[in-house]
Amino acid sequence: MRIIAGSSKGHPLKVPREVSRPTTDRVRESVFGILAAVIPDARVLDLYAGSGALGIEALSRGAVSCTFVEQNRGACRVIEENLKKTGNGNGRVIQREVGAFLRSEKTSYDLIFADPPYADGLNDPARDLIAMEGWEQWLEQGGFLILEREAVGELPEPAGLSLLQSRDYGRSRIAIYQLES
Repeated sequence: MRIIAGSSKGHPLKVPREVSRPTTDRVRESVFGILAAVIPDARVLDLYAGSGALGIEALSRGAVSCTFVEQNRGACRVIEENLKKTGNGNGRVIQREVGAFLRSEKTSYDLIFADPPYADGLNDPARDLIAMEGWEQWLEQGGFLILEREAVGELPEPAGLSLLQSRDYGRSRIAIYQLES
């Protein structure tokens, strides 16, 4: 895995063993192609950050800052290593469960990336995340939520967010939402 474009283009990223399904280069390239105009100077939140690839790609392309939220301690160390290797000093890594972080978060962001674990029959973290109340608090007016989830099944319509587009890439589905005006 590597950074695709921007100031850190070509830098390889370490992937923690704990992350079983990092976002592929192909998916990241597509997502960032769609969002190219809104990345510069954006304040970014990377939930379920894993290796930090999405947030680091945003920083490389001109985002002003990125907060990485990841529950796993080993993955947090890998994100910090990846930030150092790519020279992106505007990243902040928080080791915390995503729901707990959001319930206490008072900052709003221009872009929120979320790549929760896939549903396992009992739990569906993507469904639980999208059903949370507070998106109008966590997203700036006109801000975007980019959710990666399994390509099967549907999600509830989140309050205050409009689905702009949804694309499938093999087993993964990328859904791009925008905060309604």
